[in-house]
Amino acid sequence: MVPNLIHDPIEDTEEYKKAMKRIQPVLDREFQGQFGLGLCHVIWHRQKELLRMCGIEWKTPAEMNRNVTFD
Repeated sequence: MVPNLIHDPIEDTEEYKKAMKRIQPVLDREFQGQFGLGLCHVIWHRQKELLRMCGIEWKTPAEMNRNVTFD
């Protein structure tokens, strides 16, 4: 059964969407071809860093859903 996940409301803002358009190519380049258990946490950590550099304080899915185990 898949739980209903909560997302950070900042994701609904234009500011976040614009920042993601800028940083997504960086994430794609840095993590191209990588896979494995736990990689989502590494990607989210980097995404959080890049968003913070854009002035956005974002909470990862793991931070928003403490009762869910992500791998």
